[in-house]
Amino acid sequence: MEALQRTGYMTPQHMTLIDAVLTMPGATVEQEYKRRISAINAVIAFCDVQEGYPTRQPNASKRRRATNALPPTSARRQGSPRVDDVETAFRQAMASVCVNPEGKRSTICFLCVANSELPAMERLRVYSTPGSLTRHFIDRHIKRFPKDVRVRCNVCNEDLLHKSALMNHAEQVHGIVSRRPLSALGPI
Repeated sequence: MEALQRTGYMTPQHMTLIDAVLTMPGATVEQEYKRRISAINAVIAFCDVQEGYPTRQPNASKRRRATNALPPTSARRQGSPRVDDVETAFRQAMASVCVNPEGKRSTICFLCVANSELPAMERLRVYSTPGSLTRHFIDRHIKRFPKDVRVRCNVCNEDLLHKSALMNHAEQVHGIVSRRPLSALGPI
């Protein structure tokens, strides 16, 4: 029974599968069993058909990773960056972590940049979007700690007595906005 006509771009196995699946039920139990068996065989035959390659999506194949804010080194000089360049990068990073009047949100973590115990590459990490910075902030600085954690913002020289004060400070002063439910942030 031919349910469809072959249009040229479908393989014979594809047409057989469509025909077997769209066939009307049989009048007897034996005919229904034969119809089901032929549909199963059509699926098995279709599974062996090699389809075209999947198309690449522009951003799905490349996960955005955090980059760093250190100035690039030249090709002839592969040593560590000059002290002046690092100091300039730190000054720029410290200035960029505060909310500016244009409403542009930072992509550098204010707690990491002011933490002198972290390596320079970690302190100057620039996240690709403000949203990825928010994920870092929540996962690294909020979720792990109890609600009565005391944190000092070394950028603003302000002591924050608990986790909710840190969240408020992060949003109002540094533009790190989290719209996650409170239950997802650990004890608050």
